Amino acid sequence: MKPIYIFRGLILLMVLSATSCKKLLEEKNKSFVSPDGFFKSESQCIAALNGCYNPLTSIFIQDLIIPLEGVTDLAFLNSSQLDAKFEISPANPGMGDNIWSACYQGVMFCNSAIDGITKATIPENRKPALLGEAVTLRALYYYVLTSSFKDVPFYTKSISDLEDMSEVMKLGRMDATATRNSLIEELKKYAPALPQKRTSEVAQNRISAGTAHMLIGKMALWNKDYQTCYDAMKKVREIYGQLLQYPLTDTYFRNKNTPESIFEVQYLWSPTGIKKTTQVAAFFTPTKKSGTSTYDGIDIPELGSKGNPFNSITPSAYFMSLYDVTDPRREIILAYSYNNVWFSRPMANNGTGKPWMGPKFWCPGMDNIADGNNQKVFRFADALLMLAEAANELDLPDEALQALNEVKIRANASFALPAFPGKEAFFEELKKERARELMGEYGRKWDLVRWGIFFDRLSETIAKEYEIVKNNLRPYHEYYPIPDKEVMRSGGILNNPAYSN
Repeated sequence: MKPIYIFRGLILLMVLSATSCKKLLEEKNKSFVSPDGFFKSESQCIAALNGCYNPLTSIFIQDLIIPLEGVTDLAFLNSSQLDAKFEISPANPGMGDNIWSACYQGVMFCNSAIDGITKATIPENRKPALLGEAVTLRALYYYVLTSSFKDVPFYTKSISDLEDMSEVMKLGRMDATATRNSLIEELKKYAPALPQKRTSEVAQNRISAGTAHMLIGKMALWNKDYQTCYDAMKKVREIYGQLLQYPLTDTYFRNKNTPESIFEVQYLWSPTGIKKTTQVAAFFTPTKKSGTSTYDGIDIPELGSKGNPFNSITPSAYFMSLYDVTDPRREIILAYSYNNVWFSRPMANNGTGKPWMGPKFWCPGMDNIADGNNQKVFRFADALLMLAEAANELDLPDEALQALNEVKIRANASFALPAFPGKEAFFEELKKERARELMGEYGRKWDLVRWGIFFDRLSETIAKEYEIVKNNLRPYHEYYPIPDKEVMRSGGILNNPAYSN
């Protein structure tokens, strides 16, 4: 872990936004600032919470969606990026470096905010909701860390002096299951204090109870604690109702904060110069003729002429085979045509060419390589599929079938399974349905890893289509290595045993 010279002066950063994180990281220990002078009102607590969201826009970006979605059994990317070629190592960890730095920055922000809110001179009955927001954000950062690295240092203490810093610096890898269990219990405590409504109904689309329950469920699935996941997803269902009320257009990244969404990372672009963008759409858009709005032979005015997409993520043959031609999600996620005109690439080789990634990911008016789409992290269809998985493991076939079919029926009523096919067959179908429904939503690799099939699935799919993956893929690539520089800063307490073989 990086030397943590954040201390309580971090609160000053979050409340006043006057000092860069890098500068604050380099502060000397004589610059400690107590948060007690700032947490005098609820608005100041909220200002601190606002800072807790900031690192998310350094995490849920193109560099994370590529390894989680663009290089799995569903797709590959012909790119020089280390993550796309599985050329990562402790010395060159690719996105692993950014995940580590940004997530621990988020953890430190949340720890300090929690400490400050706890001590704030505001009415006690207002604290649980504020603390719940910070606790949920902290759990999100640890969810990403444990999903990416497995065992990581886990601490919830606000760093206030050299003794605290020394204690944290001595933390090595800590059991991911125990970390998740601790976070789950904390989320259970605070979820009731959060808004019990859809996130789209919460002012500024801030953390809701649904987000807390999704994190409980996600981490419980990693831990194979299916009862806890089941209970959490039932609570999400109480809030969100029936999936059929939400149109499939809710899944488009350009359609921000739609009613089905449970958590989105907020991005913004405007002609007046306000920009907080990603480059995700640049990896999911068809090739373009420079200076025009012509994309692989088709004029698409809505996308405009200013975009300059990269070499696009390519769907695998396996992923293409999962869709029935009558599945409306096929044309949302895979682009064979636009306005009933076929792109050139799918028509190649007597109509056997690969489709592009679909309009779900495109950004109208993309500016060079920047797009202002939100990044969808959790939505209700995901919760239903998690409920189906947990119910299946708990031997509740009727509930498992009902939850899975709710997702299938929204796509096409004829897709519903008429009867429960048996536990193993149901699980296999659930894996496919998660692919059909959720591609691009920051989870496919983590699903494969927690199911214990990451290496085998990639070997059976994209490794047969993309030689670089075949040559470079190793079983240890299911997790990132902790960056060498962090291992050195820890004095060797942190390590990467899987990558040393």
